Amino acid sequence: MTNTKPKTPFYLIDTDSDFYRPFGVRLAICISVCVWAAIELYGGNGFWGVLSGAAAIYCIYVLFVAYKPPVKQEPVVRPDDPEDDEAPAQTVSSETTPDKKV
Repeated sequence: MTNTKPKTPFYLIDTDSDFYRPFGVRLAICISVCVWAAIELYGGNGFWGVLSGAAAIYCIYVLFVAYKPPVKQEPVVRPDDPEDDEAPAQTVSSETTPDKKV
């Protein structure tokens, strides 16, 4: 079976979230990952330094180069319904219904 729906690309960072909208948040994430890579390389851990350096490059690309702010959606407001101003419908309780003869 073939799937005809277009596949959405896989991202490690979901930039559609409002969390990534402020510039300072994106900058803090990139700086912290770059510092992590520098500490790993300074400590002599080449593998982890390269790995965290690649993560830093990915963060910079996703959060700055290819970043498009999510579209801010206004809350949906229901238009006024003139029927809402009427009295609520009365409910029938068992006390007011006539007894059925069996």
